[in-house]
Amino acid sequence: MKTYNKHPSIYLIELATRDPIKIQIVSSAENTPLIEHDLHELLLDASACDYSSYVHDNGTTFIKIECMVSEEEKERVWDLIRFKHRRDCNISSEPRTFYE
Repeated sequence: MKTYNKHPSIYLIELATRDPIKIQIVSSAENTPLIEHDLHELLLDASACDYSSYVHDNGTTFIKIECMVSEEEKERVWDLIRFKHRRDCNISSEPRTFYE
């Protein structure tokens, strides 16, 4: 049996005030407009995402998108991006959670 030293409502407040989570999406340059469109629909402030590009050894250009999001936003982004763009991008987050 678990014992609590704090009132249960304190745990709800702690969950609501978690630190932001950094998500990172790496995609081919051609797929970036579609992902960007989805991010603008999912995030409160998609304009705060950072974009950088790099060229892979094989000459392919990739775009890395990094956004700081809430836990709820992370869940929505994770679900939709993995569903719609699974073949075209990689998505990761920090801190990592057990189901990733």
